[in-house]
Amino acid sequence: MSKIKEILCMHHSHLDIGYTHPQTLLLELQRDYIDQAIDLCLSTSNYPEESKFRWTCEATYPVLKWLQTATDERKAQFKKLIKDKQISVTVMPMHTTPLCNTAQMDYMLKLSADLSKCLDIPISTAINHDVNGQPWTMSQMLLDSGIDFYITGINIHFGGIPFKRPAVFRWETPDRRELLTFLGEHYSLFSQFLNTSLSDTGLMDKGIKDYVNRLEQGGYNYDFAFLTATNPPLYDNNSPDAGLAELINKYNQEGHEYTVRFVTPEMLREKVLSINKNDIPVHKGDWTDYWNFGCGSSAKETRVNRRAKETIRKAELLEAFSGSPGAFYDRAKDEAYINAVMFDEHTWGASQSISDPDDEEVYSQRMHKSQMAYKAADLSAYLLGRQAEQLAENAFQSDQPDGIIVVNTSSTEQEIELKVPETFLEKGRHLSAIRMKRLLPYNSKDEDYKYFGTEKLPPFSWTKIPFSVLEQKRAAKPAEAKGYKITGNSIETPYYRMTFNPATGRIEQLYDLSSDWAMLDKNSQWTLFEYVRETIDPLYNEEHRSTFFPRDVELGNRSVSVWNHNWKGRRQSAERILKWHIEEEANSVSFVMEFEAEGVEALKQKITFSTLHSRIKFKAYMKKENFTKPEGIYFAFPLNINGGWKSRFDTAGTFIELDREQLGKVSRDWVTVDQTVSIYDDEKGIVLACPDAPMVQIGDFNFGRESQSIERKENPLLLAWPMNNYWDTNFWISQPGPIQLSYEMTPFKEFDAINAYNLGQLANEPLVINAAVSCKEVERGKLFEGCGEGVVPILIRPAKKEGGLIVMLKNMTEAEGQYSFSLPGKKILRACLVNVLGEEILEINVIDNKVNVNIPPCALSHLLVAFQ
Repeated sequence: MSKIKEILCMHHSHLDIGYTHPQTLLLELQRDYIDQAIDLCLSTSNYPEESKFRWTCEATYPVLKWLQTATDERKAQFKKLIKDKQISVTVMPMHTTPLCNTAQMDYMLKLSADLSKCLDIPISTAINHDVNGQPWTMSQMLLDSGIDFYITGINIHFGGIPFKRPAVFRWETPDRRELLTFLGEHYSLFSQFLNTSLSDTGLMDKGIKDYVNRLEQGGYNYDFAFLTATNPPLYDNNSPDAGLAELINKYNQEGHEYTVRFVTPEMLREKVLSINKNDIPVHKGDWTDYWNFGCGSSAKETRVNRRAKETIRKAELLEAFSGSPGAFYDRAKDEAYINAVMFDEHTWGASQSISDPDDEEVYSQRMHKSQMAYKAADLSAYLLGRQAEQLAENAFQSDQPDGIIVVNTSSTEQEIELKVPETFLEKGRHLSAIRMKRLLPYNSKDEDYKYFGTEKLPPFSWTKIPFSVLEQKRAAKPAEAKGYKITGNSIETPYYRMTFNPATGRIEQLYDLSSDWAMLDKNSQWTLFEYVRETIDPLYNEEHRSTFFPRDVELGNRSVSVWNHNWKGRRQSAERILKWHIEEEANSVSFVMEFEAEGVEALKQKITFSTLHSRIKFKAYMKKENFTKPEGIYFAFPLNINGGWKSRFDTAGTFIELDREQLGKVSRDWVTVDQTVSIYDDEKGIVLACPDAPMVQIGDFNFGRESQSIERKENPLLLAWPMNNYWDTNFWISQPGPIQLSYEMTPFKEFDAINAYNLGQLANEPLVINAAVSCKEVERGKLFEGCGEGVVPILIRPAKKEGGLIVMLKNMTEAEGQYSFSLPGKKILRACLVNVLGEEILEINVIDNKVNVNIPPCALSHLLVAFQ
């Protein structure tokens, strides 16, 4: 006799924003599905409790869209069915990738909180189907939003699961709390295993018995099984199955060994809570995603969206202190956020993007996806432009401005070069609308500028300087000796000496002068920032994506991996350097190379050394060929580091130690970084900041290896991985055309998370420079002033109430941290600790117009501050 007594069935429409239908079409269909589900719930209200039709809205974005046009009667029915446990709404608006940063997570959870209040319904569960993981930060943000149960239904196509499934575990968060988690089967398997589309209870019973037998042979130890249903032949973006309730009711009335029970996530939660807590294991670590390597199929759009999010962050910082200009601005900000989130959603395009790339629907979905990034970017420029103009107190039309305003939007001091755009100095009429266009995040054209020396800006500060003062400063300053030396085969600054072969231009070594460290592995076949093109070696394997992953749906549905760990790659650097030269500026020197290389029509790389700071800037300008066979593009950093090294990368504001702080068998072969990745031994290391392209491989070329841990051999190869087209379904087959990508590298003697965080901020170009129309004298100001051990403010944004602001503080250490801050020139009226939703938790004393707060180890805390 089987221990399992019940088969729990959760019915839903899996939301892919794309894939099965063009994005705009499917979102309208998702609206229809909610009405269809309401009707099915009402029509089966007299069924036995276990057989009543139940519907789960696994993602809230379609619900928000539905509410825009739903009648009051429909809304009342929806709310009553939720109360009657026939409809459930979970918290995630959509299924996202680790491209999402903390601000986006915060935004999404607030969207669902607004929905909860609008419908007067509780939301206590979260679902992520399809995707292979979420940043570790998400676990604590869910708990802070009142979500205490998390369900997953991972698709292992080109992916993997952390543990054997199905399984229940307590996911320990970075701040050492626990999120109850159900690691479920791949979604839709109730429909697939039980052949529900054939409406045959005999086949259904056979499917149940086969599945139960497989579970029990595998050691499954609970008295229930849980599967989810969609509506084949649509496994994604499906309507409700109109015949499912009748089929389940018929099966139950036939008196089989098992009872099939329609459930919602809350009902599964109740079932799991009945398990003895001591029987539920605890696992901690980052749920590092496999799937996001697909973002490399759209490197230009990924860059645009990442830059757009940084521009929104700058705008929100300024808005927190100066306020919103009005409802039109608020609408634009909401659209900017939702487009940025939609781009970072897990579905890139049509299911036939690889198999039939010239199909019109493929073009449609690709254009819709691209538009999300560009719309977010265009709106972000408007937001920052309005705030920058407001801070400078500029009129929308004026004569030639008197000076400039420069804002440091980062939490670290910067010594900046005052490079004033020539357009600011032109006589005649000036318009704010023209100045705003400069702020477009994808605007990568080099401006003509006039150089006025350097200026130090404290964190979160601004300065206004008249042109007359800048001219006097420049005239009074004697010509300075260059802070660098150039010889026939080397460039030397106060921080580095780089040697190269003058005959070929190939870089031979990079020395960190402060520690006398030869940074590059001299025996590597690769050199500093070397372009590497990876393809499948046709002497060993077919040049087809199935070489990496010979997909087998049957095995996938049983969680059996089919990754080919032994595929052979052909990796080639550029064929030759066409020419090289050295560019000199007042405070920097650059080594510029142009190459002939396979995979690109043009390739130019620039390595810039500053005399003001130790950050090395790397830029690559490529014109990509239209290549549709599998291909990956890397930039190599061969490091001279001892064996046994460690690595840390940040994801949504949390720094993760490779292997040690990763959950089970998640992705180690490649990771998505929020801002930086570091590799280091006991004596030295480097931080690589990745503002444009988030994918990296750590240690060596690892694609498809499904590594359980990364070997810590000496001289690891760090690989920036901006481009690939390896996915075999919905990601893009090719991305021809021009693209510019940036990275920054900085050495250190001992890893420090706050230093790595600050370097990531600096690589994101946090300075805002704008004309100041009226600027008769030098003015300086600070927006925010704070200090503390191990704690950084990772987000400052306006609060929705009290005319105040929200400060998001992250403790980067495993010890309790303290942080103190003030708002110069403002009177703090009150401060309190709030949750992600803005609900007050604890009043914080304000002493001498300062807020002092203790932050638990690794915690992410939100503070509401009211001021005048």
